[in-house]
Amino acid sequence: MADHRDGADARRGAMRVMLLQGPPSPFARELGAALAARGHHVTRVLLSFGDWLFGRGAGAVLWRGRFEEWETWVEARMRAEGITHLVYYADRQPHHVAAQRAARRLGVRCVSYENGYLRPDWILVEEGGQGAFSHFPADLALVKRLAAGLPEPEMQRRYGHGFASEAVAEVACHLGNWLFAPVFPGFRADRAVNPVLEYLSYLPRHVQAWRGAGAADRAVARLIAEGRRFHLIALQMAGDYQIRANSGYADLRDFLAEVIASHARHGPAEGLLVVKRHPMDNGRINWPRVVARMARRAGVADRVLFLDGGDLGLLLRHAAGCVVVNSTVGLHALQAGCPVLCRGIAVYGMAGLTHQGGLDGFWTAPERPDPDGVAALVRLMAAAIHVRGDFLAPEGRRAAVTAMVARLEAGLARPFGAFVPVPPRLMQARAAGIPIAPWEANHPMGGGSGGLVKGVAAQVGRGM
Repeated sequence: MADHRDGADARRGAMRVMLLQGPPSPFARELGAALAARGHHVTRVLLSFGDWLFGRGAGAVLWRGRFEEWETWVEARMRAEGITHLVYYADRQPHHVAAQRAARRLGVRCVSYENGYLRPDWILVEEGGQGAFSHFPADLALVKRLAAGLPEPEMQRRYGHGFASEAVAEVACHLGNWLFAPVFPGFRADRAVNPVLEYLSYLPRHVQAWRGAGAADRAVARLIAEGRRFHLIALQMAGDYQIRANSGYADLRDFLAEVIASHARHGPAEGLLVVKRHPMDNGRINWPRVVARMARRAGVADRVLFLDGGDLGLLLRHAAGCVVVNSTVGLHALQAGCPVLCRGIAVYGMAGLTHQGGLDGFWTAPERPDPDGVAALVRLMAAAIHVRGDFLAPEGRRAAVTAMVARLEAGLARPFGAFVPVPPRLMQARAAGIPIAPWEANHPMGGGSGGLVKGVAAQVGRGM
């Protein structure tokens, strides 16, 4: 990994920070103001209507160039301002990927933040990125050693916001980006579906979910009362960028078909496969029909149950195992003592926690999570790569901004030892055929599997 350049200001304790896209809220603007109040140089770059809506004000630069010009422009700007830290919301946004390439050439420290693994009122703050690009340790023995002595995090919810406030902010941001696209011709949104179609589809979907909630609760109660052995598939949202960026699946349906077919061939004949829809699914895919068709084709129509709702915690406490792509449901399952098979790349997907064997063997001989290891993982994640707060609620934003400024000033995860110089999941990504930009383009680990191995060896040779 490129050596980060802290610069003269950073050596004196002052950072020179460039903030890119933030969440649909005033959070990024308030973070910039708090950093500036602490004496740090701050430049905020606005790339879209949503950025302008929530981020306009002092210290903001409006960029409206062509996307092809963005990487050159942002590199020149970072060099001219002596930027030491590039901070962005969600690491796989197209502009952020390009900016990371430029930042790594300059030795600028890249910092990504988004909704936390420890839901609901935790925010993830990681140097580099998430999934394959996370620098968080992937060795459970190291996690346990680093977590020794750390306090148990207080998990009771402190901050929150209503669904209406989130919906209004999301619609204003993303629909505005679509409507005002001619004003920002170079903006590239990382969204799989046109926002107009997506938001319109939510209207009948919410009615459907409301009507089906009672039936799902009754189905779960029956399932538990009967004591029948079952495995749970927790679906993510079909457009979740973590599927595209951190798994080998092009479509969530590919994952589902693979799991149902495996359970049909290798699962216990008396066992049941429960498929649970994501509560925020937009309804554009008719999951009940898709699941029923796949089950019929696999010859197990009587062994697959689809749930549109139901108590996730109750299901995890009784399931024989849980299969996910890389959802945070996997972490909740581990905390419930439920065996987990993670088919994509996730920070918790490590030996000793999740099943490391194949899908076919999971149904009858799953590897159970080490409870002490799970507890250590949660302690270290809470201390090193999370802050408490909320992107929308004013009190939650204030708490998160204060904590994030302190974390940036302290050196992020490095003081906890929870920073592995070469992201330890990159080789897993390569094996799964996942593009590993920005590492591929200009890093010794890119350019084929040989480059990847040589890059790791080079880092080890330098002592990492």
